[in-house]
This record gives sequence, C-alpha cells and structure tokens, in this order.
Amino acid sequence: MIAHTTAIVDGKISGYAYELQQANKRHPEVFIAVHNNGGTKRNAVWGYIHYGDKYESENRELAARLIRAISSVTNLENRGVLLDSTTGRNNYRCQTTGKLGFYSLDENINTAPYRVLLEIGDNAVSRELLLDAASRKKMGEALKLELAAWLAERKD
Repeated sequence: MIAHTTAIVDGKISGYAYELQQANKRHPEVFIAVHNNGGTKRNAVWGYIHYGDKYESENRELAARLIRAISSVTNLENRGVLLDSTTGRNNYRCQTTGKLGFYSLDENINTAPYRVLLEIGDNAVSRELLLDAASRKKMGEALKLELAAWLAERKD
C-alpha cells in the first residue's frame, strides 16, 4: 500500500503520488480515477468518493451517474457509490477527517474540487470484459458522454 502512495524508490516518488503530482499541475476541475478490483469475485462497478469532502454530495451524484453509464453499456452490476473510508483496505489517513481513505481522493493531496474513483470489474471474474478493446471503448465513450452532460448541467 505504501508503494502506491508515499514511497520513495531510487529517489523518486512512486505510484499514485506521481500521478497526482502530474494531475495537480494541470489544475483539473474533475479528477476521475479508473481502477479495477481484485478479489471481489463480482462482475460489477463501484463508485467511491471521499468522506467528509466539501463537495461530497456533488461527487456522489457524479460517481452515481458514471457507474450507471458504465453498467448500461456492459453486463457489470451497478454496486452503487461508497465512501472511501468504508473499504477497510486503506492505510492512508486523511489529515482533515482522521479517517482512513483513498490517497487519490483526499483533498489534501488532490487539488481537483470534484474527485471520484471508479472500480470497474474484477481482475478475474471480469477479465474477458476488461481485456476486450471494444468493451473498453464503449465504457470510455459512456464515461465521456456522462461527464460532458454533468459538466453542461453545472454550467447552466
């Protein structure tokens, strides 16, 4: 877990720390982390948001819309939106809330106001879907369309 967050390897930051450093340089309004689960044995899609976040309700809505979009173009079960502090898989503690959470969703690490993490499929159970280029393209298009719709609605 440390390797994904704050480990220093050969004098360089590793894992998510590097990715977030690069993302923060671009000052995004929205940050969407796309992952896939391992060990859930569920052919499903989950959305995660950061507990206690200033934009928790907006992030919940965005995550719900994105996972609904993905499940509508695949056979993945929509497992809903969860708080990152509920997984029991984290070793990173948010400085603001004191709760364990996802490093990449923490407002102290990630400067994007809107942040969601999607867990798409399971490494084993969903392997065929995840390896299929046409399926990945469909999921990507569904994400893009739903994000564009969400952003357009916010501008109105």
